[in-house]
Amino acid sequence: MKKQTLNFVLSLLLIIFLLPSCIEKELDFDGIKSQNWNSEWALPLVNSSLGITDLLNDSVEQISEDENGLISLVYESQNLVSLDASEIAEIPDQFTEISENFDLPDNIPAGLEGTVPVQFKIDFKMDEEDIRLDSVILKSGTYDFLLRTNLDKDITGIDFEIPNMVHLENGETLSFTLDVDPQGGSEISKDTLFNLDVYKIIFENTFADTNKIYINALVHFVADDNPPNNPYYIILENNFQNMDFLKYFGYAGYRTINFSDTIKLNIFDVNQEGNFEFADGSVNLNLNVSNSFGMPVLLDVSKFTAYHGENDQDSLEIYLFGEGVPAEIELNYPNLQQIGESVLTTVEADNSNMNEALGIAPNKLFIGIDGYLNPDQNPDIYNFILDSSRIRIDMDVELRLFGAVNSFVIADTVDFELESLDEIEQLTLVTLIENGFPINADVQLYFVDSLFQVTHELLTGNERLIVAGQVGGAPDYRVNQSADKLTEIVFAAEDIERISDARKILINATLSTGDGELVKIYSDYELKVKLGARIGLKL
Repeated sequence: MKKQTLNFVLSLLLIIFLLPSCIEKELDFDGIKSQNWNSEWALPLVNSSLGITDLLNDSVEQISEDENGLISLVYESQNLVSLDASEIAEIPDQFTEISENFDLPDNIPAGLEGTVPVQFKIDFKMDEEDIRLDSVILKSGTYDFLLRTNLDKDITGIDFEIPNMVHLENGETLSFTLDVDPQGGSEISKDTLFNLDVYKIIFENTFADTNKIYINALVHFVADDNPPNNPYYIILENNFQNMDFLKYFGYAGYRTINFSDTIKLNIFDVNQEGNFEFADGSVNLNLNVSNSFGMPVLLDVSKFTAYHGENDQDSLEIYLFGEGVPAEIELNYPNLQQIGESVLTTVEADNSNMNEALGIAPNKLFIGIDGYLNPDQNPDIYNFILDSSRIRIDMDVELRLFGAVNSFVIADTVDFELESLDEIEQLTLVTLIENGFPINADVQLYFVDSLFQVTHELLTGNERLIVAGQVGGAPDYRVNQSADKLTEIVFAAEDIERISDARKILINATLSTGDGELVKIYSDYELKVKLGARIGLKL
């Protein structure tokens, strides 16, 4: 029976002050002694001091304080993270078949060697027509080269040079020779394979002709007694695959990108009505963008909304630079001397309506950003991209706890189940709260059954269980005297019976500062709670 009684008292304790997680850790069981059972006995339950970190618990990601101890809550974006190079720039696989016809001279005596030059041009096809490749250094890829020709001389070979492909270590152009002596067929086929991770490709570009590389061929042959069977042909199949670049220079074209994220403001999760009035300068939006893409980038904050609930009617649009002013951010970007470095852009949102937006006690902030690479679409602007290039957006909202609280209503529901306690005739909970915070709390608890029918109201109306401490004037707005409040809550036998039918408890608490006055929350504020019980038993 004693265990049942204690569980009942503790269950009430864990909900009365809306601080279940912190009070549970603070239960003072040293005050509970073995007792002789009689018709009435007293039970000390809690003697605890709670600071701001205890009260907020896990409702914020970060709690900080300035040199004076003024508390700030910081909420950070988690997914407005980065745009990687592979998402906006790639070199697609290339397959081209090119051919040229040529004639062998017919005036060379048998046994003498002759040569004929033949030139080929490969056009790299990009995903967008406006993309220009000036040069790329590859970290992977293959080049499969296939030759087909109808040369019919007994002793022949072809020297190939690709002046646009330069070895990274020795600086030499890609050169190779294929023997094409006839093998009894009408067409000769030869192939070879190159790994591209050791090459830099330098492209030929003119105003009307871009992304080209050239292949120079020099046909060697030894004349015989048979006249040439002109015209001859050379067909080249060029297959470039799986090309990943290490460095990319040129013009990457006009591209669009999108970012979005939702910042959860957990401290407002259970708010039903009322608002915070944050003092000027107490809400800061910090938006920093680091960019290592060597190109102009424009970010347009197309949607930035504070939501009090899930519906648009409970929302407020946030203006970064003032209502009607485009929320466009032109990013700084590195120059050629800063290749591999990230350049920072810091956004100053001094004219935003963040104070007003946070005043509606939103439980989340949604931000959507449209990004534009090379927004002016000017190919004369030289671009570079590294495989490590990225755009990283870091955003956080800092709330300095300086302002006023106006009828801020908290509502929550907790599960509750209690076995019948027929042995208890009367229960009185006694609370003594010394409040060093400048905030009042009016509380009411409703016990409801499985159909949400109220079986018992704990208090008569919303009773002020916590009284705000007295606040001094500007600029500190510091509590200079804490306030005490003694409250007795009596449960008769019939009250206990009604509570035993309950399955949930609806909690309503209204927080306010005195007459809407400005206050500040400091790290040394404490809420001292003492709770005891007097239990009358049926003997």
